[in-house]
Amino acid sequence: MFPPDSPLSAFTAEEVQAFFSASTQRSCAAEEVVLTEGQPGESMFFVLEGHAEARIRSGKVVRSYGPGSYFGELSFINPGHRRAATVVATMATRTLELDQASIKTLLATHPRAIFTLLQRACAFLVDNERNLIADLRRQNTELQETIKKLEFTRNRLSQEEETARTDGLTGLYNRRGFDAELPIFLERASAIGSGLALIAMDLDHFKPVNDTLGHAAGDFVLKGVGVILRDGVRKTDLPCRVGGDEFIILLADLNEAAAKMRAETLRAAIGVMPHPGNDQGIRITSTMGGTLFRVGETAEQLMKRADEALYAAKRAGRNRLGWD
Repeated sequence: MFPPDSPLSAFTAEEVQAFFSASTQRSCAAEEVVLTEGQPGESMFFVLEGHAEARIRSGKVVRSYGPGSYFGELSFINPGHRRAATVVATMATRTLELDQASIKTLLATHPRAIFTLLQRACAFLVDNERNLIADLRRQNTELQETIKKLEFTRNRLSQEEETARTDGLTGLYNRRGFDAELPIFLERASAIGSGLALIAMDLDHFKPVNDTLGHAAGDFVLKGVGVILRDGVRKTDLPCRVGGDEFIILLADLNEAAAKMRAETLRAAIGVMPHPGNDQGIRITSTMGGTLFRVGETAEQLMKRADEALYAAKRAGRNRLGWD
């Protein structure tokens, strides 16, 4: 009547009859739920006719049951155990439900039968556990390989992103890098109430260097300015080259007086920087426009105020720091 792998095939006809007498037969229509994932249970089911399948929350089918197979044994052995999956009849199905009352009846009338049933169920659980451990090991190996690939990809993308944000000539952040970092600086300054200064800077008389001495000399000047800005600020600050001879410097965690002092120090260093145009009397200086971030304003408002301070400093004669 039942396949060789069915637990009922291990019993005599009398014992099988005792199971039927001590349990409840249940008929299910197609797509009817037999038991629900997450709900506590205390019974197990034998499929007598039809077919059912176990589905997890994602809808994935994890096991199928035909005539002679069974499910729900964990809750049968350990009453109150929550169901690991939802079992649904996929066609008209007839089951035999054994609950805790069934155990008591069978222990009184056919103890050997209930012992054999529990023995078979436990053996099935052990096999499942072994298979689960093997699957987990295999999945863990696959996961480790996936993590390695993802880590490699992430590092490569991080390097590519960093390259895309960096000015190839000076090593400073470029406009893209500045645009990405400015909101972070603003958010931090707003959150902790610390001072944040933005310095907009243009080089003075840079065009004659390119026109008279060539672009190689111009590149030399830009690289030199990059070194001065990078070495002249703290790790918490951000110097950027945002155009040909245009730079922006973010100075974090300081007040107006300290920001002005830092900007003047950088301006002075640029003014005495050695470069190929010195012998031709070409002096490289810088004009700066600075301002402090005001809580509640936008990045555009902050930039506009710094630009206005820069233009005012240019109109006043260049080689100076304007402030707004």
